[in-house]
Amino acid sequence: MKKIIILTIALVVAVSCCFFAVACTDNFDYEAQKAEYAAKTSYKVGVIQLAPHDALDQANNAFCEELTKLLAAEGKTVTFEKDNAQGEDANNSSIIDSFIAKNVDLIYSIATASSQTAVSKAKDYHIPVIFNAVTDPVDAKLVDKLEGQSNYVTGVSDINPIAEQVDLMVELMGGKTDDLTIGVLYVSKETNSVVQKDKVKSACESKGIAFVEESIDGVDNIGNALVSLKGKGADIVYLPTDNVLAAAAATVHTQNVNKETKLPIVCGEGGMASLCGVATLSVDYSYLGRLAAQQAFEILMGQKTAKDIPVASQTTDFTYVVNTEVAEMIGFTIPESVLNKAQ
Repeated sequence: MKKIIILTIALVVAVSCCFFAVACTDNFDYEAQKAEYAAKTSYKVGVIQLAPHDALDQANNAFCEELTKLLAAEGKTVTFEKDNAQGEDANNSSIIDSFIAKNVDLIYSIATASSQTAVSKAKDYHIPVIFNAVTDPVDAKLVDKLEGQSNYVTGVSDINPIAEQVDLMVELMGGKTDDLTIGVLYVSKETNSVVQKDKVKSACESKGIAFVEESIDGVDNIGNALVSLKGKGADIVYLPTDNVLAAAAATVHTQNVNKETKLPIVCGEGGMASLCGVATLSVDYSYLGRLAAQQAFEILMGQKTAKDIPVASQTTDFTYVVNTEVAEMIGFTIPESVLNKAQ
């Protein structure tokens, strides 16, 4: 009987502690934080980038430049604590810890893994997080919905127009669909990559196009994966905007040539296409950086909290990019119709 009483008391205490913790989180005074931010004349922003490559660099630089300009127009200043995880997920935790120790007012996280770490750690300190270069922030569990839900998290998705990319691949292959096979080379551990692969597959199925896929876990597998895709009948390959493949885009091209696969590749964005693709309908990562800066500005000025700001993305004005040099090296002719769109 005593044991039962003791266990019951312990359970009640444990449950009470849980409710207390939730209550403390729910009762944080975000209106007071807005007032505090609005009164400031200078801010400190932590910027974490998962890996060094062109797309993420653009999202980083454009954000810092735009936020500096926006705050300067209000007579305010901002300093940036910037760090790069160098493609190593393990570095994200120590970087975010350093931002918290430096009492940053806001964290700007670029790419999924860095954003997941930022969100999980910042919530205990009620530090606003603006993410970028995340294809599907709901799937990545950064937010529950895109319309604005979290008191301290919002950001920008870098989803590119997948259905239109499939249309582009069809056009590149002469408009045929009956005997066309589209392949996707993706990184199995990258959420962004898997999401895009699934979207390409869905688009192919809706258009009656055969689909094949090959996953890799690192750059050492790229050449063999391309050989496997060709062996499965792939006529053209889509390369998602994930950080492993973006950083290794030049290697993709080298392997495509050296392995004699010489498959035409459509990349998710222009920076990758400049190294290994024949074409793309590209998002603009500098534009995405400016979108994130506007979100950060509204929070730092005390105008809004994150829950008032829906997740943003580029919805129009995608850019056709072609790479005639890569096309020539693999013996592929880009149709005039696509060349004209790029011009």
